[in-house]
Amino acid sequence: MPTQQPVQRSRAHRWAYACGLSVKRGYRKLKTFESRVVERAETAGIPAGKLLVHGSFLTAKFALLGAFLFVSFWLFVLKCTIVVLAAIPIQDSGTPGIDDLDDPTHRTSWPERYDKWGSLK
Repeated sequence: MPTQQPVQRSRAHRWAYACGLSVKRGYRKLKTFESRVVERAETAGIPAGKLLVHGSFLTAKFALLGAFLFVSFWLFVLKCTIVVLAAIPIQDSGTPGIDDLDDPTHRTSWPERYDKWGSLK
């Protein structure tokens, strides 16, 4: 039976795992803080304290999620706009217009407008 090769973990995998763990740890801390606030509300005798605390924390979570989605959407729109603007070709033709007499290449671009001595007809 062939031996199994150990799983290779790249630096990116380790960072993703560490970030996931920190998010999980932060969420657990938030839940413990919420439960402590619920206990304080119940011991203080606030009517419907548990419901008020859970509702306010849920509202705060939805507000943070909404703000994150709002910022993400506008960053996506900005990125798409930059890509589209970068893809637009620059309309710079090398020849001057027929009325651009001040351009140094006008005489070679429009020779029919000049006589044999180089003056305008």
